[in-house]
Amino acid sequence: MKAVGKALIFSALAGMSMASQAYTVTDTYIGGDDHGHGDVIGDPNYFDIFGADVSFNGSMVTIDIFTNFTSSPAVGSFSGLTNSGLDDQGIGLGDLFLSNSYTPDTSNGTLNDNATTGNVWTYGLTVDDRYLTSSTGGTSQLYALDAGDNDANAYLSDDYLSAGTFRNNQEVAVDVDSLTNNLPVSSGTWLADDTNGKITFSFDAAGTNLFDSGDLAFHWAMLCGNDVIEGVVSTPTQVSEPSVIALFGLGLFGLGLARRRA
Repeated sequence: MKAVGKALIFSALAGMSMASQAYTVTDTYIGGDDHGHGDVIGDPNYFDIFGADVSFNGSMVTIDIFTNFTSSPAVGSFSGLTNSGLDDQGIGLGDLFLSNSYTPDTSNGTLNDNATTGNVWTYGLTVDDRYLTSSTGGTSQLYALDAGDNDANAYLSDDYLSAGTFRNNQEVAVDVDSLTNNLPVSSGTWLADDTNGKITFSFDAAGTNLFDSGDLAFHWAMLCGNDVIEGVVSTPTQVSEPSVIALFGLGLFGLGLARRRA
């Protein structure tokens, strides 16, 4: 059997395994301008995103995005479709977008949601080798996106792709030059893990407002936006109402025991 055939079978089996896992956030987001393809445009063995796990350790945040894209031959390929005005190295890893609120356009599921109608992202975490040319991991920079508009803050899939069918109008990379203060507020790391089929972002949220509301929202896609994952999780600072009620009840129960003993 040819090596390419073996790679495709391995990718498909790995995809089936990952799809059956339970994730903190499952990839149910589709996004606007999908040209009728639904969740994945193109070969799902190359572009599928299955879900994400989000974990916290103090102010440190780790987001694992499970996808077969990192190990697919699509990385660094299709240079004939990319825009030479911005980059002509092919399709690569996108940056991670973040905010402490999540207001996507759900007027038609998420089929109308894009950079214009969707959530406004307030932070962006960059990848320093998006085509995996010299490494499978590196340093990330966390930027405050101060332009107040996704199109101004980010490069869109349309900025990278000039031909072919891809999901249009999706945020895929931080436009550092558009920021009033283009100094990063924090640093972090990223790692493309082929063995476990994921890309991992880790960063320190200290000094940001990402924990202020109790929600952390995120958005990630490869540069073509052929699949996109968005979602929101609770941060460690948020205490749900049932938990508060339970603690209050335990307090009253303790007072009752103290009175009986007295």
